[in-house]
Amino acid sequence: MKTSFIYIFIFISFLIVSEEEHAIKIYIASEIVTLNTKNDEVEAVAVQNSKIIDVGSAEKLSTSYPDADVVLDYQDHVIVPGFIEHHIHPFLAAVTMNSEIIAIDDWVLQEKVSKGVKNREDYLDRLSEVEARHPNDQPLVSWGFHHYFHGRLTKNDLDNISTIRPIIVVHRSFHEFILNTPAMKLLGISRNAFPGLEEEKHLANFEEGHFSERGAIVVLPNLMTVLAAPKKLMLGLQKTKDYIHGNGITIIGNPGSMYSREIQMAKNYILGSLDTPFESYFFPSGLNLSEQFELNKILNAAKEQTTWGGGKVNFLPNHIKLFTDGAMYSQNMMMREGYLDNHQGVWLMDNKNYRELFKLFWDANYQIHIHQNGDAALDRLLNNLEENLINNPRKDHRTTVVHFGYSAKDQLQRMKDLGVVVSANPYYVTTLSDLYSRQGVGYERSQEMVRLGDVVRENIIVSLHSDMPMAPASPLQLMHSAVNRTNFANKVAGPEQRISALEALRAVTINSAYILRLEKMYGSIEIGKYANFTILEKNPLTVPITDIKGIAVVGTVMKGVSYPLPPLPH
Repeated sequence: MKTSFIYIFIFISFLIVSEEEHAIKIYIASEIVTLNTKNDEVEAVAVQNSKIIDVGSAEKLSTSYPDADVVLDYQDHVIVPGFIEHHIHPFLAAVTMNSEIIAIDDWVLQEKVSKGVKNREDYLDRLSEVEARHPNDQPLVSWGFHHYFHGRLTKNDLDNISTIRPIIVVHRSFHEFILNTPAMKLLGISRNAFPGLEEEKHLANFEEGHFSERGAIVVLPNLMTVLAAPKKLMLGLQKTKDYIHGNGITIIGNPGSMYSREIQMAKNYILGSLDTPFESYFFPSGLNLSEQFELNKILNAAKEQTTWGGGKVNFLPNHIKLFTDGAMYSQNMMMREGYLDNHQGVWLMDNKNYRELFKLFWDANYQIHIHQNGDAALDRLLNNLEENLINNPRKDHRTTVVHFGYSAKDQLQRMKDLGVVVSANPYYVTTLSDLYSRQGVGYERSQEMVRLGDVVRENIIVSLHSDMPMAPASPLQLMHSAVNRTNFANKVAGPEQRISALEALRAVTINSAYILRLEKMYGSIEIGKYANFTILEKNPLTVPITDIKGIAVVGTVMKGVSYPLPPLPH
């Protein structure tokens, strides 16, 4: 009898779930921006089995589906296609969320607002303050330092703050670390411990506790014992999850996911859980793979890594990330005309390794995403692409220029002819264009930083990303940066490189889906696509362009399921 009751209960539960799955919901809003081929704006969208089945007026849909559940929660708000942030680094974001954030800009988090500081005195004062109130038994990790704003920082500066507590300062770029003496001792970082690390003053300086680019990569495994301590990592990933949702994002991408199954399982546990209000799409780093495997084993390793997903975390097949030059925030990009102070940029992959890996993945029919910041690096990217197109022609390859810091106007036609797409970080303009106009690059080139206007005029597909934590993972902020190009000096950097609000909205929705080859399922509100929506207080296409970043996110809908949002702190 008891067994029969259980079976009846299971059967009834199945019927209820089945009925809920097949039920039709009609979402009503004051405005719905569809971004379909006609850019229609409607007021209602009907959803069934997680997909959109109809759009139109509220009257039309209510008449067509009289038994539908009408959702009025958003009737006074604006629905746009679900935001897609296709370039986030969840592990780095988790480290950032667990750090004492002392950055050049304000960071609005769920639990607090971290105000930016832009000079050395304020930076050192803030670092001393957070050290004084930090738990006694824990190393201090701080993220956000930038040498051009905060001055030169060395091991001695950090020792002056504490000779007892390990202090790890993570540069804004995440391509540099500065450690005090206790931190180096704790982590076992010394010249004797790394005899194979060729010391160059700008890459690995043991005396100053400073490690950048390749030097940072070599010592990173030692830092991981602190940065990726299990409890700390899980807490940081949970904060990252809340932060992503808070910015109205329904899909994230993680290009260049590191080859660490242990860390991936942690990501899966938090980001892949059933209650996560967004989906994740990861793919491997060719640079990371090349450091762990011989060339003839890399392709198999990449394929094996794509089986590491779980729950709402997916790995995209046939996508890979490669690298050209160094970070924008470190001013290590490779530039055709060099720098005003005559320093040199950095290649993250030597040309031989880069060309071998490009050909390997090209011939295997992979879509190749390439980290690029300087115009000389863009030359290398385009030369290599052209060579492979000649030797092995491919259609719809969607080779992606990632970050797109600096480019030259003469490169645009070539980009178009070779069929590249652009994934740009316009926040560089906000944070760096004024400073770089005075240091390193000069006024003219800083005006051309992230030249999106020229790219759009060439009809090259453009998407926007944050590279979180290089920029806040806020699609509205990215739109704002691309549309306004207003920098820290409250000046417009390169007015001709601004794009329209419509182009910017497409860049964080349908074009981002295109970059991930998911445009048939996501990115616009059209019949047959998944019901992924971002709910906003106002329409980003009609507010004054200077107000875009201030639009409040009300909530999200992901595959037909609503995820309301608590208000952010003020």
